[in-house]
Amino acid sequence: MNSFLVGLQFLTRIRLRIQTEWNEEDFGKSVTWFPVIGWIIGAILCFIYFLMKPLGVPLLTGFILVAGELILTGALLADGLMDTADGLFSGRTKARCLEIMKDSLIGAFGLLAMLLLVLLKSLSLAVIEKDMYLLLFAMPTISRLNLVISICEYPYARPYGIGKSFAVYRSKHAVFIAFLTTLLPALFFGYIYLILMGVAILLGIYLNHWIVGKIGGTTGDTYGFVTEVTEAVLAFLFVILTKGGTWHI
Repeated sequence: MNSFLVGLQFLTRIRLRIQTEWNEEDFGKSVTWFPVIGWIIGAILCFIYFLMKPLGVPLLTGFILVAGELILTGALLADGLMDTADGLFSGRTKARCLEIMKDSLIGAFGLLAMLLLVLLKSLSLAVIEKDMYLLLFAMPTISRLNLVISICEYPYARPYGIGKSFAVYRSKHAVFIAFLTTLLPALFFGYIYLILMGVAILLGIYLNHWIVGKIGGTTGDTYGFVTEVTEAVLAFLFVILTKGGTWHI
């Protein structure tokens, strides 16, 4: 239970128990719970949508949902997105990329990546007319599975760091358990959820291979990059599939 609370406090602003000093082993064990924490984030986003929907302001609703998730998660993963964009799109050497990613200052690529992410997610959520609850639950849950895969299945690029603790101390069954907990919502949402899950996993594998090819491994920042890009692509994909008539919902 302690590992779940550590993961919840790390990935969100929810504080069921205030803890300022964390054991590295608890960090690692918390990885298994990441999709379950995605459930919680998804449920809160669904509640926000439930409150906003009667107002009939889809653009504002889309933006509020994106902003709400950023606030709920403390923009932790979004920070990783910006740092990774600054480093990987800089065109520099591996060592220099890692230095740029470690720098707390935000560069042009990071700012642009964040702007595109917010716009893509907000506009995608704004045009979805049906099954919004499915998408709002799927995005944080499935993207956290990709976060688990990034941690467990790829080498870490630095000799130290918080991400290293996740990779070293995580359970050897973390990916399997995370996959099962990510799969469970499909019992309620059906085959559409499974399609989103399959596409997201393939996207995560591609992104991680690309990152490893650039800097020789993953980092805490690239974890955020993969997670945030997965969410944005899922939102956009859902629009394409539903509006394009690929299936009838």
